[in-house]
Amino acid sequence: MTLDIRTGSLLPGIAVAGFPAAAPPHRLLATGTLLLSGVTPGTRIDLGRHQQMWGLLPTPDLDRLVGAAEWAGVMGAGGAGFPTARKLASVAGTKAPVIVNGSEGESASGKDTVLLLHVPHLVLDGAVISARALGSRRVIVRIPESRPQVIAAVAAAIDERHDKGVRITINAGADTFIAGEASAVISSLEGGPAKPVPMSKPPTMRTGLRAQTVLLSNVETFARVAVAVRGHRVTSSLVTVSGAVTNPGVLEVDPMTPIGEVLARAGADSDLAAVITGGWHGTWLPADALTLHMPTNRADLKARGAHWGAGALVAIPHDPCPVDVLQAITDHLVGEGARQCGPCIFGLDAAREDLRAGREVADRVQGRGLCAHPTATIAAVRSGQALLADEITAHAHGHCTRKEAQ
Repeated sequence: MTLDIRTGSLLPGIAVAGFPAAAPPHRLLATGTLLLSGVTPGTRIDLGRHQQMWGLLPTPDLDRLVGAAEWAGVMGAGGAGFPTARKLASVAGTKAPVIVNGSEGESASGKDTVLLLHVPHLVLDGAVISARALGSRRVIVRIPESRPQVIAAVAAAIDERHDKGVRITINAGADTFIAGEASAVISSLEGGPAKPVPMSKPPTMRTGLRAQTVLLSNVETFARVAVAVRGHRVTSSLVTVSGAVTNPGVLEVDPMTPIGEVLARAGADSDLAAVITGGWHGTWLPADALTLHMPTNRADLKARGAHWGAGALVAIPHDPCPVDVLQAITDHLVGEGARQCGPCIFGLDAAREDLRAGREVADRVQGRGLCAHPTATIAAVRSGQALLADEITAHAHGHCTRKEAQ
């Protein structure tokens, strides 16, 4: 019994996110200033309508841009949640090329695909505003080559724009889980493999004999920058919901909306075994009242010891057995590693075998990998193992308590 996380092949009863070509459905469950305002299914907001909604492109200097990002509380939306104002300030005076990271290798997330397909000008505005404030002349939009609809939507938006002094290009690359890691993106842009490499902070691109600092941020981050510099705060959360739901997709929700309500709006089963917050590197939580009443935002989840990541929720049903689902996710994460350092090769393989044998997965690789993937994978597996401890022990002895109870 297997579950193919990447392609969405299903075990009975569980749909897994992963939107390699087409847009996930999206719905608005919030009011006020929203990233997806005015979006209807199958449409791209063109430049004329974009300008009607948001006005002409502002041209703030770096101090004003940093101030706007800080005022609006813009955070990195790719997983790390680093304050964008601090990232912008860290590259002051460098004329850093701007990289829009739309890799979205996390197959439990679809928000960046939705933004680039429907509101590409909002994303490009944030990138161009940042480039001009830094004195840069270059914006690169990184998109997986497996998503031709996204590439076409962004290319059409670029053709509509006339951003004097800034050249915007698209770079199509790998769509693996780790391809969106910052150093992997830069390695690929330089002609190398889309795998993490040792790199300074802030990251640099090496062209010939020169090393050039870059500003690399997530698609959603740049969209929020574009709104902030216009004097608006976007307080909503972009959430991708998948798993045991009838209407998987991306929802823009009020940040205080309880997780249970978000899952219900996506058509979740009323009786779930677990909820994963933060995608495959996330936290396994019991589907109890405490979890279902948690607000859907980074700060509240963090305060409760849960991971937000890229804003993905996965509803885990009782059937198929959650232990099988945990094993499938573990297999996926092990297979998606770069396999170029000891913790990734040996540590993750050992963790997978420990899980299969019902042994406690040891934290052998904490902070030791070439990138964060080994550490994050072990943390996610241990989270699932802690929640499912009794079922995992039963599996190790040839029993499945959930199947035998049916």
